[in-house]
Amino acid sequence: MYRQVPPVDRKMMQKINQNTLLNLIRVHAPVSRTELRRLSGLSQGTIFGMTASLIEQQLIVETGETQSTGGRKAELLEIYPEGGYVIGLEIREYELVIVLLNLHGNIVSIEHYEAQFRSNANHAIEWMITSVDAFIERTQVPRNKILGLGCGVSGCVNTQLGVVVDSWILNWHNVTIGPPLQEHFALPVFVDNAVNCLICYERLFRSGQMYHDFLLVTIGRGLGMAAIIRDIPFRGSQGLGAEFGHIPFGAEGRICECGNPGCLEAYVSDHGIVRTYAEIAARSNASHSAVSTISIEQLVELALQGDQDALQAFEVTGTYLGNGLASLVNLFNPECLIICNEGEHLLSLLSTTMTNALTQHTFSQLGKNLQIICEKNTTIESWARGAGCLVLQDFFSSPKHF
Repeated sequence: MYRQVPPVDRKMMQKINQNTLLNLIRVHAPVSRTELRRLSGLSQGTIFGMTASLIEQQLIVETGETQSTGGRKAELLEIYPEGGYVIGLEIREYELVIVLLNLHGNIVSIEHYEAQFRSNANHAIEWMITSVDAFIERTQVPRNKILGLGCGVSGCVNTQLGVVVDSWILNWHNVTIGPPLQEHFALPVFVDNAVNCLICYERLFRSGQMYHDFLLVTIGRGLGMAAIIRDIPFRGSQGLGAEFGHIPFGAEGRICECGNPGCLEAYVSDHGIVRTYAEIAARSNASHSAVSTISIEQLVELALQGDQDALQAFEVTGTYLGNGLASLVNLFNPECLIICNEGEHLLSLLSTTMTNALTQHTFSQLGKNLQIICEKNTTIESWARGAGCLVLQDFFSSPKHF
């Protein structure tokens, strides 16, 4: 059926051209105006006018000159890092992490605030507003330099409405975050699943810059996933897709935090690995003290010391994870798979059986040339930085006009 596309007005076209140039400068810096003309297809007059405006706005800066080929040297351009700032919030069960990022995505300032967010959604907005106000006051960044605020939270998030639909880690259900924050700070506010935030950071500034189709899987308190398909974040029809941790692993299996039996997360998350170890230790009749209360950090240490039950728990978990990753590769056929974990050694303990299972169960040629990147020490600061990158992603993207 024919659908008429509304015309793009002059102001919108200028905005599209400006953001196109900003993103090209971000990706290719330092870059000349001549090269920008080739990359963008815009006219020389538009390039010179737009770059002059961006310099005046202190969003880009001239940093040097190209090598002369006999004519006049071309000046090189790059993003001016102090031209603007964004704020990123990472909400955890008992902590709020706030970062201030510049336009290069670098952390300018960071603060950790203790707060009882789990099962306490009624006070969440008040705590966030108070903390961010104090953070802005302490950093003394001019309010007119702040481009927006990004917020990362576990679970299903309606990004259009800024609503946390379901977060079993926080025990939040249908909690509205975006509108009250936007009303208080008079800034654009972006709310998203924390793993979507992290893949945004990867796509803008880290390994994901090299790929058009890649997946990111996180292992820790839960089991998360995000996807970039043809350079666009995958969200599903309701914006709630890519819940890798809640695919069925065993119909009669362990009860997951979400209430369903047999979710993969109940086997591959930190608490899932600990439970697998407890089951193995019980079968081996080994004399392990306080098996039921052991932490994932303690279990890693036991494995590194050569404890056979601990090593077996990680080997089994690696197989579970590899089988799940093979399903993702068979479904999405990505160029790259990035696996993130906050601990330094956990992925090393999982990697052998994980890789074997992934290779064994990948169909046909779908795993050919697949790049696997293991980031073994993804910090809480990285998650908060990802939340801030929600704003930078919007800032560097062309506005939607229909």
